[in-house]
Amino acid sequence: MTDTDLAVSAEGRSRFFWWLAEWFLGPPDSDRIASLPAPESDTPATALDAAWQTLARASPETDAATLERLGVEFTRLFSGMQEGMGPPPPFESVWREDRLIGESTVAVIEAYARAGFADIDPGAGPQDHAAVELKFMALLALREAEARRANETDKARRRLDQQRDFLGRHLTAWAPRWADAIIGQSREPLFAALAGLLKAGLDQAAAELAAELVKS
Repeated sequence: MTDTDLAVSAEGRSRFFWWLAEWFLGPPDSDRIASLPAPESDTPATALDAAWQTLARASPETDAATLERLGVEFTRLFSGMQEGMGPPPPFESVWREDRLIGESTVAVIEAYARAGFADIDPGAGPQDHAAVELKFMALLALREAEARRANETDKARRRLDQQRDFLGRHLTAWAPRWADAIIGQSREPLFAALAGLLKAGLDQAAAELAAELVKS
């Protein structure tokens, strides 16, 4: 693959992770639902393609009653407002240490700082929130793409290493279990499909980063 090919791949990874992160930060509105893909009849070539098709088929209506129902379900699934009402909230420390703000929280903040970032989304609360970790991956991929387009090979390789390291040490160590809980407990196909897309996207990103590490 050429540097241009690798830049395009990194840009696509960046857009994907940022777009997905936004879904996990607040209840969906009509604009966000409008960003969902249209259903396709083609046979999916990859697990990620299949996850996109599942999401397309789960696209809801945008009338007021549906949006209200989705908002209630979002709160139940993602806020962790009461034990037994839904899955634990999407913080790495909760899923790996059974507590809010733990060693995992400190570790991800340190990873952000080493990469040149402060708090990435203060509104999300503790910065080991799933959406914040996804946004960090998106920012790293964007910086990789910028470096490749500037022919800064060493800088691009460093950003690639950071993505691979963070994915392995953090996101893939807990987010798939959280996604499985969403899939198992969601009463709305939309949220189950988004969780499935997260799992497939993490798997594909891990494979891409491993392959690009060899080629870069």
